[in-house]
Amino acid sequence: MFGLNKNKKSAPRQSNYHLSVDIGTEYIKSAVFKVEDGDVVILGYSRIKQKESSMYAAFIINLQSVIESCDKSIGEAVTQAMEQEGPNFEIPTDVIIGIAGELVHGVTIMVNVERDNQGSKITEKEIEKFVDKVKRYTFSSTIDEISREMGLKASQVVEVSTVINSVYIDNVKVTNPVGYSGAELVYKVFSTFAPKIHLDSIHQVTNALNLKSTKIVVEPYALAVGLKNMKEPNANAIIIDVGGGTTDVALVNNGDIIGTKMFAVGGKVFTKRVQKELGVDYEEAEKIKIDYSNGAAAKDVDLKLSKAFEMDISTWLTGVEIALESFQDVKEYPTQIYLCGGGALLPEIQEGLLTYPWLQTLNFKKFPKVNFIFPNSVSNIIDKTKSATLPMDVTPLALARMYLEK
Repeated sequence: MFGLNKNKKSAPRQSNYHLSVDIGTEYIKSAVFKVEDGDVVILGYSRIKQKESSMYAAFIINLQSVIESCDKSIGEAVTQAMEQEGPNFEIPTDVIIGIAGELVHGVTIMVNVERDNQGSKITEKEIEKFVDKVKRYTFSSTIDEISREMGLKASQVVEVSTVINSVYIDNVKVTNPVGYSGAELVYKVFSTFAPKIHLDSIHQVTNALNLKSTKIVVEPYALAVGLKNMKEPNANAIIIDVGGGTTDVALVNNGDIIGTKMFAVGGKVFTKRVQKELGVDYEEAEKIKIDYSNGAAAKDVDLKLSKAFEMDISTWLTGVEIALESFQDVKEYPTQIYLCGGGALLPEIQEGLLTYPWLQTLNFKKFPKVNFIFPNSVSNIIDKTKSATLPMDVTPLALARMYLEK
């Protein structure tokens, strides 16, 4: 095994190569990449199965086990990148790492600004001052509200990241306001918050592996900005990532991220249903579930599981509805749903979304279309490894692409 943490006492080296890591409940996915001509080039990729007791609903509960699995996954990806790049390759020390979980919240804050000097051009410094002001005047009440929803003290909730989602200058939407002038600005600021203990555990993993965490990114946000055409002014979509322990939901409206929401029902629930119904251990249940998803299960098993999954699917669909309902000021929901994540392959997931009574429960004008998304759906990605091919591989590539989002 290639163990990155064997050299954890040495000083970190600068490198033109970078890492992205998705610490999932079922799998750890790692990518080694470099940036060339505005594209993220994947040079090494690895999926490592987590031990069953390592995670709970996307939270790390066995730190040492997760560190060891991350070390192995990163080591495999690094070894592949070494073979790809040859003697000039340098082991990366900076990492973009994903965060997910039921208690991770993403909210959009809309702020109107009247500029004193309407003719002057907007500068980076002006934007930085604005973001600082938003944090100073709105974060306290936002954190209070979110902490009450989480059932935590406000002191236990911290900001993960804050980005300007979009800007309207005198009612005209612009991608980047720098260099423009105008009188009235409307900023849509997207901020994400999580329990402090959640971020601390991620930092402990990176520290143990002697890695520098350059970005911690909420995973549904990475998907919402990373998928092709999602930044277009007419882009409207619901993005659902079904992981092992959680389901992550993001809503995009007219190219803006309205919000992200997560709930603690994922593929593991269905694996445990197989385990209970068939009286097998967890590993065997996971294999049977995969066979069932691929249409390769025995006929008697197929019929039994199809019936057994009905209640779990109903619970999952209710979770999706509640997540969508939690997004504020949505006049009409998009009629395009994109699915990814290892848990999304269960046929009942897509079937349930297609047949759910959306027109009666939420403001959909027509029943949504449901399509799977694969790694080639992520913009600005060149995968030289040809290893990232499944819906579960979309998120780590979207995390790697976040390197382009300065």
